[in-house]
Formats: sequence, C-alpha cells, structure tokens
Amino acid sequence: MMVPPTTGKTTPPSVRAVAVCVLGLAVACWGPSVASAKKPASRASACQKLGKRFKDVAASRSLVAVVRGNDDTGRISACVLPRGKVRTLASWLSSSDGGRVVDSAGTWVLVQQSHGDQYYAGGSLTRVDVRRGSTLRLTGYEWPLGSDCPTGTNFGEAAIAPSGAGAVEMIETKCGATTLQAFDTAGALTKLADGAVDALRVNGTRIDWTQGGGSSTAPLPR
Repeated sequence: MMVPPTTGKTTPPSVRAVAVCVLGLAVACWGPSVASAKKPASRASACQKLGKRFKDVAASRSLVAVVRGNDDTGRISACVLPRGKVRTLASWLSSSDGGRVVDSAGTWVLVQQSHGDQYYAGGSLTRVDVRRGSTLRLTGYEWPLGSDCPTGTNFGEAAIAPSGAGAVEMIETKCGATTLQAFDTAGALTKLADGAVDALRVNGTRIDWTQGGGSSTAPLPR
C-alpha cells in the first residue's frame, strides 16, 4: 500500500500550545499567573492608628476615644471605626483647664470640659454624636471672679445608652437644687426625681438609679 508522502514540516510547539488553549484549557494556561497576583494590603486609617497609638477608653467596639497629652496641654479625640473622621471633643492649654470622658455608648460620648483663669471658672457636659459630629450641651456654668456663686448648671452622675438617650444628675448652681433628668435622642429633658442620686446606670430600655437607700427605674426615652 502506498503511503502519501509528507511535506516534512511539523507544527511548532508554540502553535500547539495556543491550540490547546483555544480548545478549552485557557484556565490551565493562564491560571498560574493570575493566582500569583496579590492585592495590595489596605493601609490603616487615621482612626485605626489612633486606637493603636493611645489608650482607648470607649466602651463600644465601634468607637475609639482617647485622651492625649497631660494636665497642662491635651485633648480628647474620638472617631468611629474603621475609617471615621477623627474629631476633637475637648482641649486644654493649662493646668486650670481640663476634660474627661464621662461615659460612652455606641457612637456617642458624654464629655466634660472645664476652664479656669484669674477671671472666671466654668465647665460643661456635652453629648457628642461622633459619627456625625453634632453636639448637645446638657449642662454649663460660669463663676466670674468676685461673684458670690456660679450661674448655670453643673452635673453629678451621668450616663448614656447606644441610642444617644440617657440621664444626668443636674445641679442648679445658683440655688443648689438638684434633679435627675432624662434626655431623649433629640436632647429634650424630662425630670425623673428631685434630690441627689447615689448611683446611676442606663441600658437599652431603662434608667436605673439609687437614691436615699432606695432603688428606682424608669423607661429610657427615645
């Protein structure tokens, strides 16, 4: 039997490889190079760095709140993880001024700010929505040099819930009257009791306090 003569030419290996890919083995041909590619690691945000560099005093895992500096010069900063804006909640430039985190929950902070110099002393309690940057002054007083007593309101116990509602022991500095006031998410006040309280606590649904050896509770306003 006669065998047809061949041309003597062979298909180059590169052509055969391309043909294999065309026939459905593209994943096998290109897979190794794709698998070896790695996504660049995301950089830590300013909020994440703040929580690692300083002691975080926030009660909520979604919030970072730190006190920076010392008694002479410092500030309180807070932000919402993972990449929220770092906000300054209070700052001071002398030992006669100061600030502290009174309580925090969710993305809310109650912060105290105090001031003093040769002319007057004063202080305030402010609720801060760290996510949005909005503030609500709950109490504030001033005591000018030479006056008999301060004017405005000071505070004793204070607590806040994750909703932004809470309660504050409010002290009228001029007449000395003390009341326990609840505040809702909008900041409206409702009196709960007259007189000083011994302890105060809030949760997601109610306000608990002790006064004169007895315990009381009230619904947390919305």
